[in-house]
Amino acid sequence: MSPLAGSAPIHPRWSEHHRPTATGTQTATCTITRTGAGEGTTDADGTWHPPAAATIYSGSCRVSSRSARSGVIWHVTGDEKIAEYDYIVAVEWDAAEVLEHDMVEFDSAADPLLPGKELVVIGVAYASEQWERILMCRANLTDREA
Repeated sequence: MSPLAGSAPIHPRWSEHHRPTATGTQTATCTITRTGAGEGTTDADGTWHPPAAATIYSGSCRVSSRSARSGVIWHVTGDEKIAEYDYIVAVEWDAAEVLEHDMVEFDSAADPLLPGKELVVIGVAYASEQWERILMCRANLTDREA
């Protein structure tokens, strides 16, 4: 029920009005890719190459790390304890659908250490009122020796 007859508690264009503000906080740029369908290819020497990745999104974004206390996940690999951190990435609200396992690579940012870093999407937040698309991500540790 509305607080006043004939009015709504939230204006029908509430999200539309606030989206430019959210986008304005996205001061980095990133590219989101998805591994293509198919088997990949194998060279004459037996080296396998994964299928080509398709670009899902390329544009402004914002990334923040969760606090070290709540965002850290510990793994034991061999005799070594490895910390893995979760990140929150925001992209424009009308970006193409992003799925779990898509890759986020940062192209530019005020932080000189961020460009080139890769994260893996582990979840996507959905909401009825939305100013930006929120992605839960984790550091890509699958190619660390390359």
